Amino acid sequence: MRALFNLPAPAKINWFLHVTGKRPDGYHTLQTVFQFIDWCDTLDLIRREDGVIRRRGADDLPEHDLCVRAAQLLQQTTQCPYGVDIHLRKAIPQQAGLGGGSSDAATVLIGLNRLWQLGLSRQTLMQLALQLGADVPIFIFGRNAWAEGVGEQLQAIALPTPWFVVVHPARGLSTRAVFSTLDLTSQKPEAKIAGFAEWLKLSWAEKSPPGQRSRRQERSALVENPVWMANAMWGRNDLQPGAMALEPEVARAFSVLRTVLTQNALQPCFDGRMTGSGSAVFAWVCDVGSDSGKLEERECGVAWNALPTGWQGCCCRGLAQHPLRDWVDA
Repeated sequence: MRALFNLPAPAKINWFLHVTGKRPDGYHTLQTVFQFIDWCDTLDLIRREDGVIRRRGADDLPEHDLCVRAAQLLQQTTQCPYGVDIHLRKAIPQQAGLGGGSSDAATVLIGLNRLWQLGLSRQTLMQLALQLGADVPIFIFGRNAWAEGVGEQLQAIALPTPWFVVVHPARGLSTRAVFSTLDLTSQKPEAKIAGFAEWLKLSWAEKSPPGQRSRRQERSALVENPVWMANAMWGRNDLQPGAMALEPEVARAFSVLRTVLTQNALQPCFDGRMTGSGSAVFAWVCDVGSDSGKLEERECGVAWNALPTGWQGCCCRGLAQHPLRDWVDA
């Protein structure tokens, strides 16, 4: 095998993010639920016989970005004689809290494990991934998960695969800067996975109508009389207040998100929320009564004319697992 083409590197959202403390090494401990979404970067990996690792292609990413570092780490750890040309095509915005860079690095580890015929286990790859960043292991783990520690203690959790509308302002946020705004003097009680699972079970049952009316009828009704859910999602994002203070565009993003949903007659199941350390915000979109009871593939029909110049939006489907999960042996 000489090359692998069009490898997906999916984004993730955090349903919530609770910061529970700070370790002596400066890392924060947290609780969160990760879900993969089908907003993906794509990578080509072309094996080199001379051991050289390099990125190819014209973009604004640094020469030694996380993808290159992932390949170098894997090569050094295994003493592999091969190298690789890495072609990365970005779609996921940077500094958005969507995990794009971490996902790219994980896809490099997964792809090179196959391309270089290394045969490393999932656990070994996850240990290497943690050296690259706290978010990288979830993409090797490959399943939606409840996470604790710095994000590396993962417990698989079954999640629905709803539609999400995601809005990203023109400006991103530094994760380090956002975490520096935290005030951990007033501790909140830690959440339990059982509590989240029970809320999710009830919420998903309530938000999945049988779809007796056509989608056109449902949308017409929403345009004439939009109903906005006042219910908050389970938990909270402890980084959101600090992010909004650092970057006013994050606060504006919630208003833009609501405008996009209103103009497209899409009803959010719950209030919008920032994902990760920001600056992207998302809303879980209720199914609007298509004949199948589900929104059709890429047919949430979102028009993005409400987005300010330089902003990005995506109508994404939640994924049940990482597209390359089966590429790694247990």
